[in-house]
Amino acid sequence: MQQTISSTFFIPREGTDFDDLYRRVRIMPLYSFPHTKDLNWRIREHTDRFFVHIDFDAFYAQVEQRDNVKLRGKPVSVGGTGGGKGIVMTASYEARAYGVDTGMSVLEAKKICPQLISLPCYGPKYESIMLNLMNALKEFVPEDCIEQYSIDECFADLTPVAKDFFEAVKIASAIKRRIRELENLTASMGISYNKTYAKLATKLQKPDGFSVITQENKEKIFSMPAGKLWGVGRRNELRLLMLGVRTIRDLAGSSERMLRQEFGVNGLVFRKLARGEDTSEIFRKERSEKSLNHYHTLSEPIYRPADVKTEIRRIGEYICRKLRSKNLVAGYMHLSVRFENLRYASDLVKLTNYTSDDREIFNTALSVYRRLHKPTKEMKGRQFGMGVYDLHTDLKEKNLNLFESEPELPYRALDRLKSKYGEGVIRVGIGS
Repeated sequence: MQQTISSTFFIPREGTDFDDLYRRVRIMPLYSFPHTKDLNWRIREHTDRFFVHIDFDAFYAQVEQRDNVKLRGKPVSVGGTGGGKGIVMTASYEARAYGVDTGMSVLEAKKICPQLISLPCYGPKYESIMLNLMNALKEFVPEDCIEQYSIDECFADLTPVAKDFFEAVKIASAIKRRIRELENLTASMGISYNKTYAKLATKLQKPDGFSVITQENKEKIFSMPAGKLWGVGRRNELRLLMLGVRTIRDLAGSSERMLRQEFGVNGLVFRKLARGEDTSEIFRKERSEKSLNHYHTLSEPIYRPADVKTEIRRIGEYICRKLRSKNLVAGYMHLSVRFENLRYASDLVKLTNYTSDDREIFNTALSVYRRLHKPTKEMKGRQFGMGVYDLHTDLKEKNLNLFESEPELPYRALDRLKSKYGEGVIRVGIGS
């Protein structure tokens, strides 16, 4: 069955900064490039360390081509909203061959590739797939050796399970096969003695590539443009060009004084990364979750009560599944509606019990919605959002209700089915 209400883009926001709620952005990396505080300044460079960087090739587009055989071999982009609107979040390699690139408007992309197939983004599906892959990675290395850098990239420190590059390559090859077995997807991999070179090695051979950079063959890295180094970006690359720095070799040999004068302390970090002196480690978030939010912008605005109810339910189910995946329950819930004129209505309510139950969240969301200004045919709803707050570890305890009997449901088993077969494979029946 074709899904008529789909996401324009997906922003898994975690925090309480509602002032920037409706800023139109793409998914950005979870963590940035190494800063001075991330480097171990007591050593010059890592020795006897083995890091692998995994980049899932054109991830969103690859997933869509995997799930729809008619899209295979054709130029595909993800991020469109119909009518030529939207931004290219990723493009298949067939589309990239025409010059279609991330960040380009769909209208511009179709000018250079008229046969481009532009699809809406379905974030929950991609995130579910990535969660499966991250769990599979734990079969090979301890959890604290894994860093998810973005929605389609991660690092793993193979040092605890590999004594040399030969063993590291064997383990990485096994991970590559496991990714193919589990999700039928390809990934490009780079192995090196530091994270920066591992990430650069991934770029040497794409798609479905595998490259190894050691202290002995790091010359392969030096011929790459300086803009390929993480943290540099397009604007900084232009500033480097003005200084006569074109390649990573140029950057590695540049004057510390010149770079510091132009970029401050980040200039020194760029130089160290280019020289292979990245001494950062696997980064993991240590702070506890304070909130979970999901905001869903629709391809076509809606106003009919049945459509609104379906949308609120879909968002609520996703929020609850994310709570359960983190073993959390929530005490407060926030619901918001943004209209076509960019105004919005919202409210925050305290939940009866700390919960991650789909039924409780959905029924509470409906009661909140009834108090809000509602979309009409003249002023439809463009975006719906939900947030949960006051999060605590789920102790599997629940206050019994003496007046109502509600059966316990095997939500975690249902979550596993959804992770394996997709969001629409099964859902809890909720009375109207």
